[in-house]
Amino acid sequence: MAKNFAEESSKTKKAREKLKRKLEAVEKRITTQALKRKTIEIHRWIARHAQERIVLRTKAISLFDENQNAAKLSARVSHLAEQIKSEVQKFSLLPTPKVWNVKKKVAYEKATVD
Repeated sequence: MAKNFAEESSKTKKAREKLKRKLEAVEKRITTQALKRKTIEIHRWIARHAQERIVLRTKAISLFDENQNAAKLSARVSHLAEQIKSEVQKFSLLPTPKVWNVKKKVAYEKATVD
């Protein structure tokens, strides 16, 4: 059961051909010699940065340490946390409406009567 699709536009055909040419050019550059050259380059990079490596035999690493070593908060997150904290403090200092006190008293009285 083949579906009939609309014919590709000329722009789409040109784009498809351009992509095919680019992929073929990339594939031509991937040779055994190029792979060997890249391997040597990677080994040299590793050797150059060897002094920055951490010896893992002396350091305990686990995938999840239950946030014992949590990442530092960003400046933006810290700023937002401070804003929220100050707003909570501001609202906790406001007097509670009497309506809330009445409801709490009524609920308390009902609970103690039953």
